[in-house]
Amino acid sequence: MKTIVSFLLILITGLSYAQSGRDECIIAKTQRFNRLQKFADINYPGDSKYDVKYYKLDLAVNHITQTISGNVTCNAEIVLPGVTEIYYDLTNPLIVDSVFVNGNITTFTRGSNKLNIALNSTLNVGDNFATVVYYHGTPGSSGFGSFEFSSQNGNPAIWTLSEPYGAKDWWPVKDTPADKADSADFWITVSTSLIPASNGKLMAIVDNGNGTHTYKWKSSYPIAQYLLSMAITNYAQYTNYYHYSPTDSMPINHFLYPGSLNSNITQLNKTPGMIEIYAEHFGEYPFINEKYGHAQFGWGGGMEHQTITSMGGFSDMLIAHELAHMWYGDKITCKDWHHIWLNEGFATYGEGVITEAWYGKTGYDNFIASEMASAKNAVGSIWVQDITQVWEIFNGNRSYAKGGVVLHMLRGIVGDSVFYNIMRAYSEDPNVAYGVATTEDFQAVAESVSGLDLNYFFQQWIYGENYPKYHSWYSKSLISGNTWNLSLLITQDANTNPAFFTMPVQIKVTRAIGDTIITVFNNSASQHFNIAIEGEPISMVFDPGNWILKTHSTIVPVELTSFNAELNNDVVNLNWTTATEVNNQGFEIQRKSSKSNWATIGFTEGRGTTTEQTNYSFVDDISAMTQTNLYYRLKQIDFNGDFSYSDVVNVFLFPDDYSLTQNYPNPFNPSTLIKFSLGKTGYTTLKLYDVLGKEVAALVNGELEAGPQEVTFDASSATGGLPSGTYFYTLTSGSYTETRKMMFLK
Repeated sequence: MKTIVSFLLILITGLSYAQSGRDECIIAKTQRFNRLQKFADINYPGDSKYDVKYYKLDLAVNHITQTISGNVTCNAEIVLPGVTEIYYDLTNPLIVDSVFVNGNITTFTRGSNKLNIALNSTLNVGDNFATVVYYHGTPGSSGFGSFEFSSQNGNPAIWTLSEPYGAKDWWPVKDTPADKADSADFWITVSTSLIPASNGKLMAIVDNGNGTHTYKWKSSYPIAQYLLSMAITNYAQYTNYYHYSPTDSMPINHFLYPGSLNSNITQLNKTPGMIEIYAEHFGEYPFINEKYGHAQFGWGGGMEHQTITSMGGFSDMLIAHELAHMWYGDKITCKDWHHIWLNEGFATYGEGVITEAWYGKTGYDNFIASEMASAKNAVGSIWVQDITQVWEIFNGNRSYAKGGVVLHMLRGIVGDSVFYNIMRAYSEDPNVAYGVATTEDFQAVAESVSGLDLNYFFQQWIYGENYPKYHSWYSKSLISGNTWNLSLLITQDANTNPAFFTMPVQIKVTRAIGDTIITVFNNSASQHFNIAIEGEPISMVFDPGNWILKTHSTIVPVELTSFNAELNNDVVNLNWTTATEVNNQGFEIQRKSSKSNWATIGFTEGRGTTTEQTNYSFVDDISAMTQTNLYYRLKQIDFNGDFSYSDVVNVFLFPDDYSLTQNYPNPFNPSTLIKFSLGKTGYTTLKLYDVLGKEVAALVNGELEAGPQEVTFDASSATGGLPSGTYFYTLTSGSYTETRKMMFLK
């Protein structure tokens, strides 16, 4: 296996397995954040009194003085009654020259990184207004470097990166992803020696006759504030095309440093094929009427600015990761940073989609194994609890790796076809497409498409923490012919939230007649399954497809081969035998009567771990007890505190009441023993019914004496023979009636 893995790593070095697109994205973001600043005051989630409809940024960028100047227009609609003032987020170092509301100059004040604007009238729900803010100054640089003046090869290089809270460092804005503008214009004026790349379509280039020119970019699709961007230097340009029909294509515009374009063309030419793969799995490219593109900038990772990703490198997986964001992050944006996994987890999974398309299942499995290794280091819930810290929002192990693994696990539950139907339906869902979403929005789509209740899944994986630590054990027994009973025990270590994980678990069973996959729904910390299977089980593999983020170990619990109780005058002799023992601390002996609950009456030490047969005994003195029925069971306890119960055995002491015990064996084939006790002599019936309530056999029908009774039922002697299935047997004597369930397996 090592040889195969090593070969794959060599084969797919272009995928940067040592540092995935996820790694490049998060490492660069967090390193740059540390270099710049920590957040002290976060204005979030913006002014709630209005809904942004449109932004226009008309800015001149002076690389010599390292300043910006110009104006920002915002058209918006009031959503609360009686509004006389609104505010934008804008850092204090930027100087506001004047503000206009609906064409009229107005008064304004500055707060803590806020621009408060008087509306000159009282506006109510549904009223529209337009503001124009004129300002200038040296923009700040927070977060990952919201506005940077730098250089490359002796040439000016300027770029923006506003995620998550940096837009206000360079323009007046409602700084929240929850309120997208329906459209935006971005006019950028720079020296004619420079080229500014930005979002959407390039509508015009205007030579201003003064050594500057203005690039007019237009975004006709809704866009979040942190996705508006510019990247400026003396770019060399290269264009290739995504052909989305035999006659139609969309340009992919690449803006790279002149010295690095030629060496990266091979990588850039992979972009159209990646778009085709994503379009097949996620739906058509979301901004098909505009473009896609890359703008090189002086940052170590990538940033998914809408239609124009800013790139610090061009590895396969960085291209794949940022491209996937066009669907998940840009077209559909997390409503708030608590739900950042909807951006970063989805883009991380996008890397897996490309890997699988290029290198098949083996490549995909290796990719997922790598992400799972990271996800196991995640601390806390995927839902980000502290959104004041960039490290918390963009946590690589949690928001990226574990978020991506959640999608892998969902795929394991619903299957490939349904999973990608979910992804496409989510992309096109009118409630979130070109808008914002929370985890609950994605959950609703997943449930609608799959027809499954997935609340357990999202609650534990998004709002819970950690992952299941499974232990399993199985045994087999012949039922009849070539039908075997597979007895499977699954346990989990105790967790915080949830206490245990609920998941469908696939089990691969190896048989001489061929392997088979069975699925059990594990919804308990310790759960036992009996599964009828054709062909003798030879071996078992837990979660063979690695669909669950987990650890797993095989356990061999105490194998109890016999347990019986024998009445001897005033004592009951209990005897039991084990074939093997693993981690066995010992046995609590528990007793109950027909008039009392279970109580512990003694303890016998186990032998820890042994493969030798061991015989145990315990004597219960019942001389002081009144006449009744007695029941006994063993509580086997491991040294780690885990426990399990044996079957119940019973003795009868001149019974003064009625009882009906569980048949044994159960399931059975062809015969089983039914024991019962009568408190009084009288007419008694014991009848067998199928699941529809139809009587299929009368086992007792007549006068019986008080006391213990037993009946052996042989299914092979039933008229016409009984099919395999569930049956019910009912004891009736006087006013007493009791029913129990049995299972017949041929």
